[in-house]
Formats: sequence, structure tokens, C-alpha cells
Amino acid sequence: MHITDLSIRRPVTTLMVFVSLLVVGLIATRMVPLEFMPNITFPGAFVQLPYPNSTPAEVNENVARPIEEVLATISGVERINSNSGEDNAGVIVIFKQGNEIDLKAIEIKEKIESIRNQLPDDFEYYTINKFQDGDAPTLQLRISSNRDLSDAYELLNRNLKQRIERIPGVGQVTLYGVEKKEIRVELDPDRLTQYNINLNRLSSTLRQANFSISAGKITDSGLRYMVRPVGNLNGVEDIENLIVADNNIRVKDIATVRYTSPERNYARHLDRKYAIGLDITKESTANTVQVVDEVLAEIDKVNELPEMQGIEIYEMFNQADGILSSLRELFNSGMIGALLSVFVLYIFLRQMSTTLIVATAVPFSLIVTLGFFYFLDISLNILSMMGLMLAIGMLVDNAVVVTENIHRYQRKGNDARKSAIFGAKEVSIAVTAGTLTSIIVFLPNVVNESFISQHMYYIGMAIIIALLASLVISLTVIPLLASKIHPPEKSKKKTVIDKLSVKYSALLGWLLERRKISVLFIVLLFLSGGVPMAFMNVDMFPRVEERQLRLQYNLNASYTLDRVKESVDRIEEYLYENQDKFEIESVYTYYQPEYAQSTINLIDEDDAKKAVTQIKEEIQKDLPKIALGQPAFEFISRNSAEQVRVFVQGESMDVLEELAEQVEWRLGQIEGFADVRSEAEAGSDEIRLTVNHDRARNFGLTSSAVASMVSGAMRGQTIQRIRGEDSEIDVVLAFQDVNRQTIDDLKNLPISINDDQSVKLATLADFEERPGAGRIFRENRRTSLGISINLDDITSDEARGKISQVMDQIIYPAGYGWSYGRSFGNDMDAMNTMLFNISIAFFLIYLIMASLFESLIYPTSVLSCIFYGMIGIFWFFFITGTTFDLMAFIGILILMGIVVNNGIVLIDHINHLRSEGLSRREAVIQGGRDRMRPILMTAATTVLGLVPLCFGTTQIGGNGPPYFPMARAIVGGLTFSTVVTLLVLPSIYVILDDIKIWSNRILHAAK
Repeated sequence: MHITDLSIRRPVTTLMVFVSLLVVGLIATRMVPLEFMPNITFPGAFVQLPYPNSTPAEVNENVARPIEEVLATISGVERINSNSGEDNAGVIVIFKQGNEIDLKAIEIKEKIESIRNQLPDDFEYYTINKFQDGDAPTLQLRISSNRDLSDAYELLNRNLKQRIERIPGVGQVTLYGVEKKEIRVELDPDRLTQYNINLNRLSSTLRQANFSISAGKITDSGLRYMVRPVGNLNGVEDIENLIVADNNIRVKDIATVRYTSPERNYARHLDRKYAIGLDITKESTANTVQVVDEVLAEIDKVNELPEMQGIEIYEMFNQADGILSSLRELFNSGMIGALLSVFVLYIFLRQMSTTLIVATAVPFSLIVTLGFFYFLDISLNILSMMGLMLAIGMLVDNAVVVTENIHRYQRKGNDARKSAIFGAKEVSIAVTAGTLTSIIVFLPNVVNESFISQHMYYIGMAIIIALLASLVISLTVIPLLASKIHPPEKSKKKTVIDKLSVKYSALLGWLLERRKISVLFIVLLFLSGGVPMAFMNVDMFPRVEERQLRLQYNLNASYTLDRVKESVDRIEEYLYENQDKFEIESVYTYYQPEYAQSTINLIDEDDAKKAVTQIKEEIQKDLPKIALGQPAFEFISRNSAEQVRVFVQGESMDVLEELAEQVEWRLGQIEGFADVRSEAEAGSDEIRLTVNHDRARNFGLTSSAVASMVSGAMRGQTIQRIRGEDSEIDVVLAFQDVNRQTIDDLKNLPISINDDQSVKLATLADFEERPGAGRIFRENRRTSLGISINLDDITSDEARGKISQVMDQIIYPAGYGWSYGRSFGNDMDAMNTMLFNISIAFFLIYLIMASLFESLIYPTSVLSCIFYGMIGIFWFFFITGTTFDLMAFIGILILMGIVVNNGIVLIDHINHLRSEGLSRREAVIQGGRDRMRPILMTAATTVLGLVPLCFGTTQIGGNGPPYFPMARAIVGGLTFSTVVTLLVLPSIYVILDDIKIWSNRILHAAK
């Protein structure tokens, strides 16, 4: 029994089923989590390798390269990049698509642990961060005050961090910019020499002083007791009184022991005041909006505490704002689009009851979709919301076709019940096939393992569920309701649609009679697409200006933090003197001895009077000069922090710096390239200490032993962790005023030979002052140096050709060369992925239509609608000056499934009329006339549903890429293909039918 028969025979059962679906959907809607981005994993990880008080060369040689080598042995590795600087290194490992990053992260840890013995003894820890969209901080806060917060770790940890951690749904809270206190054992070099203390032996003694072990069990009076020797150190006093040498020499005799904050090598400013950062990440299953609301409520309570008075907490980033703003904008756009669609339906149908029946498909489908989101564990995020937004205009398509066909039967004099059954059953296969073509375009994303496909899954699932729900309601509830109302009366006065239908039939007949003109019209329409394509701008990830500027200080060396602060204060003073002129809301600065950056947040676009580019030029005009570097601007990209980059590659950083300087100058002369800058960093001046092997051997020492003593003395080393009231406290062994020691102090450093004698370091080593290396970059285990470029009114595709022309003219030494940055590779990967998906979707659509028509010829006529739809996109983009980007590709993919619907409905009806005995010409004209109204209605509702997004500025997540390229692709393509479907498709159908007849005649003659 057909589903429509069943629904009309059992109306109460049908309505109860749908009411229950609505109730379940409404209940589930309240439980669907809201989040900014779904928890999408990318097959990549970042390994952070802290190694304090070390040079870039030392970090690269001793830490980064050994780890690079061992990680390269993991299967599925596509790319390994590393960068080594003072105090730290980072290694990025990218795996081929399809690898499970959770498993690969375990392998990374196992590989690093397997070479732990090859890494320096004082290399303590590392962190592995997986690339996941859902792992980004939910809320980023900055804390500032007129009070000195540099020693406020316990205060902020107790009153802020720990309180937020206790909130349900909060996964991780990270406090940075203020350090946990530590116990510093600061040695006096003169006392070490006086008491002849061996530094290595002292370190070993302190390491072994804190212990608690199990020593077995004893029996006494029939009872068993556990024996546990304890030697716990509980604080500064215990450490001071610890005996470390003969004659009762204690730690306090040779060192000063203090409980203090460690020295920072970085700082943050917010509005010219020292700032501290607090990042809050929610649990993966928690509701973003709910978690953020509870955190902000808790912060309000924290602000009322007496000891927190005078401390300001500022929101730097709030995911909930992005979600809610995106929801509001999508809701407003959807409501406007839905109202426009209902208005169009009423114009065509001329009956309010019928219009409301058709319109019920929209809320029902959306509520059912949200219900399925809960059961399929899909959150309401910016991707799934995009899918819902795209589906709104398509949800009435099936209901329109079914209702229009039911009314056609009713006008023939059939009773309401039979009209509902026959009308729905006649188009059921066509609307089912049309729905399948709309949803099958997302199937390639299931079999394709690309990063884009993971994102398309959430868009596709929203559209698939909503369209399937609309299909079911159009074949059940819509016929049931339509059977209960009378069709609109046939007006004696002809409407605009009636007049248009008559003229359309005449034009269709005229085109069918003039085959040559039809063919010429078809060919010219197709070839016209070459005109806009010649002027098309293609940029998969276009860079869009945001109300935010980033000022890089480009320091030319490594300086003390106080000297960097002087330059930062000077720049910030200039910015705040002109705050109103530059439309500045706030300035946030982060700086280190070798790096500084100010983020200038501008006022909202609604209140702004100047463009970002104009503000940038005004700031640069009188920007103060600083002796430490050359400040330069960079735009923050909405889609990626990576700029357009090109790399010179080889082995020696000195050679690469010379090449990069040459490339920087040449590229800077090219029009369209702004802020061309080499990423070479000047290293800190260093003292090169060379141990004399012969002299060291004469004193019974090895070079490594001397180096170990010097390293421990200058760098300091964590030798213990003792239990405090709230957490463990690090015990650090270092020399007094190590950061203020001179070269003479270093030369006089005592090196112990035995228990009774020591010798000065100058006796064992030679000293040389020379410039050190800057940050060392490596791409795929090859030393590389990047040159970053900001593009000014040109696309990355145009930039690629200009870069290639310049780079190929440079003469490189043997073993050196150049390569493009990942920004170009990302463009090509994204384009290839989308082209693959489009090709597979094209093939799948053909399979469905071939099964529907039971023909290999007729589907070809419908597929022509896709090609003409793309031509419509090119023309619409050309007229509106829209850049063809990734969002436009997504629009094409969705458009492919939509444009064939009208073609399927038209061709299926023509074939049905021919089966009833009409001639081909009569069937084509009558079929076109019958289907003109539903085709125009479905196209108009879809187009008008997207018009608000098409010309609006709504962005993904509130500050992401704009929706309008995708909306314009659908609107332009669907509008053009609708005209083609009505005018050109019948002619193409007739031509292909002639070819079919001719081929059958040839085959018959051959037999």
C-alpha cells in the first residue's frame, strides 16, 4: 500500500504520529548542546618542548632534531615542521588523512619516551596538543589592575581558577602571566669555593633528601606494622638546615633559600596595565552557552570579594557570543526568507489555507531535524546551523509540487480524496528522486577523508534530515490536509501567472518548431559562460579585513624585558593619545626579550566612521620610531593565522638569511605585495665556552662533566618537588643573581675537582663572544626560512605566479632552493577536494535519474541544468564582483542537488503525458505548461529564502567567513537554471529523444 493511501485512510493515526514526532523533537531541542565548532579532529599534533635558558642552536641540536628523527619513523607521516628558539622548541607533525589522531598521539609519546636517554638530563617535560576544532578555549579572559599582580598567583588561583574549575561543564582552566612560587636555593660562589663544595654532589644530595618509601612489615605483640622511613622536606627552614658536607655544613651556610616567584621572561599589557591571561575550555559534551553563562555569573561573584577589589576582568574572546550572534542573524535571515517564501506561495496559490498547509513543512522539518540531532549526538554549531539555514528555502519544494498536482486533479472534477491520492502518487517518484539528488551530493563526504569533508558532514546531515522530513510530510500530511479543503476557485479574470503560462506555451511551441534556432540558443547560452570566467577571481581562502590590527615590533635582537617594555610603553602611549582618532577600543600587548606584538581592537563596525585600511595608514603615518626594531602591520585573517608565505631552504641559517634578505627586497618591489618581511630573527649575543680537553683531563675531569656543572650553575635546575598546602612546590638550585652575572663572574665559577680542591672555570676553558643564532625553522627535516607576504587587492592565485617568476630568477648555492608555503598548498588541496566531491556527486545524480527514467539518454537532458546553473553562478559573481572561494564551492555542491529537481519534475511529467497517448510535441508543451507554476514557486521560495544572506554580512560564528558567496552561488545558479529548465530543457529533451529514436533505428537495421 502506498504511503499516501495509508495516511488518508488512517488520518488520526497519521496526525498522531506526526504530533509525537513534533513533541519528541521539541523535547530533544532543549537538550541539543550549543557549541561554536564541533569536535572535529585534524590528523596533526603540536609537540611543545620547553628547555629554559638555552640558545636556539642548542635547542635545535639537542632536543628538536632528535625528536624530529624519531617521529619521522611513525607510519602515515606527511609532514614534520619544527622551530627552535631561546628556551623552547615546537614540532608540528601532520599525518595523512584517515589517520586517527588519538592513536597517533599515543605513538608520538611512545617514540619520544624511547629516546629519552638521548635528550639532555635537565630536559624535564613536553606537551602534545592534538589539532581539534572543539579544543579551542571557550572563553579567554584578561586580568589587569593598578595593583601589582606579578606576585598574585595564590590569590588568583584560589579566588578565580579553582572556583571556575568546580563549575559543571568546565574541562580545563589555564592561568598564565603569573607564576606559581618556588623555593630557590641560590648558591654563593665564594662560599662554594671556601668550603670546596662539589656542585654535582650537592645537587645529588639535595635530590635524595626528600623521600618516603616502604621498608616492609614487622610483627609486634601479634600485630603487623608497616615500616615507612620518611625524610620529607616541608619548607624553607627544612632545606636551610639540611647538612650537605662534612663539618656540619648546611645549605644556609652556602646559599640563600627563598620562597619566591620565578623571574618571568614575558609580559602582557591590557590598556597599558600589566595583564594576566585565563583560558577556559569546556568539556566536549557541555553546552557552550550554558557553561559561559555560569562562568560569567561566577566571575560576578568573584568581583564582589574584598580581596579582588581593584582587579578588572576583561573578555578577550567569548565563543557563546559568536554562537548567539550567529543564531540571531540566521534566525532573522531565516524569518525574512520564510516570510518572503510564504508571500510568494500566496501569490501563486491565491488561497491562504493552501499556503499555510504548504508552509507547515518548514517548522515541522526543522523541529524533527533538531530532534534527530540529539539522537545522533550532533550539536547545534555554526556548521549545522549553516545546513539548517540552507535547507529553509528547499523545505517547501516537495509540498509545492504535491499540492499543485493535487489541485490539478481537483480542477478536473475529481473528488477531494481521489485527487489527493492520485495527485500525490503521480509525483511521488519524481519528488523522491528530486530529494535523493539533493541529499546524495553529500555522500562523497562520507567516503572522502579530507578535512573539508569532516566539516561538510555537519552541514550535510542538517540538510539530509530536514529534506527527508519534508519528503515524508509532503507524501502524508500534505495530501491528508489537501483532501480536506477545496481548491481555489478558477478566477474568470486571468492572473499574471495565467497570462505568463499562455505566453510560455506559445514560446515553447515556437522554439520546438525551429530546431536550428533552438540549437543556436542552447550553444550561445553555454558559451556565454566564458565571458565571466575570464574575469573570475578565484581564492579558496580570501582574506577579509576585521576590526582588529596586529602590530609586530620586529625586534632586531634579544633585549632585557625592561628595555622591550620601554618601547612597548612608547607605542601604546602614542596609540592612546589618538584613541578617538584611530577608533581604538582597547590595546593588548604581549612581549618577550626577542618578540613583541600589540593587538589593536577597533570599535564595532556599526559605530565606526573609518575603514580599517584608513586607520592603518593613519597609525603608520606618525608611528614613533624605536631603536629595538621596526614596527609593521599585519591583518588578522578570519580563516587562518597563516599568511601567504614562501620558503628558502638549505642547511646553513647564515646562507638562508642572506637569501631571505634578497627575496624580501625583490618581492617588496612587486605591486600588490604589502608588508613583505623575512622571518629571520637576530639571535642574542652569546659567550662561546670551549672546554680544553687536555687541561680538563689533567684535573681528572671530562668535558661533559665541566659542561654539566656550568649548565647547572647558569641555567638552574629543579632538584625537588615538595608537598605544599595546596600543591607541589618546585625547589630550584641556581647561583645568586645568575641573570646579572658578568663574564668575569663566569670565568671565576668554581669547578670542583675532588673533595678538597676546586679550580676556576677560566683555567679549563676558553671564552669567545659572538652573535648567536636566531630562531631556527625546519620544514620536513630541512632547515627553512620563511618570507611572509600580505596581499593588497590581489588573490593568492595571482600572487603565486608573481612569486614563481621572482624566485626562479634568484641564483641559489648548491643544496639550496625554495618552496611555496602551506597557504598555497591548502588552496590546491581544498580545490581538488571540492572538485572530486562535485565529480562524484555528478555521477551519483546521474545514477538516480537513470534509474528513475529507465533510460541513459533522458538523464543527460536534466544534467544540462547543472552546467547552465554553473554558468549562472559565473555571471552572478561577475555582476556582483564576488570572489570564487571555498564557500562558493559548497554552494555549487548544494546547487547541483537543487537544480535537477525541476528538471526531474518536468521530464517525468512529459514522459507520463506521452504514456497517456499525447504526441511528443503536445506532451512537451502541456508538460511545460503544467509544471511552470510549481517550478517557479519552488525556485522562488528557495531564492527568496537566501536573499537576506545573499546581500547581508552574516558571518560564520559571528566573526568567521561570510555566508554570502555560498548564498550567491545558489541564488545565481538556481535563477539561471530555472529559466534554462523552462526554455532550453524541452528542446534538449526533444533533441536527445531524436537521437534515441535514430540509434534504435540503426540498431534495429543492424539486426
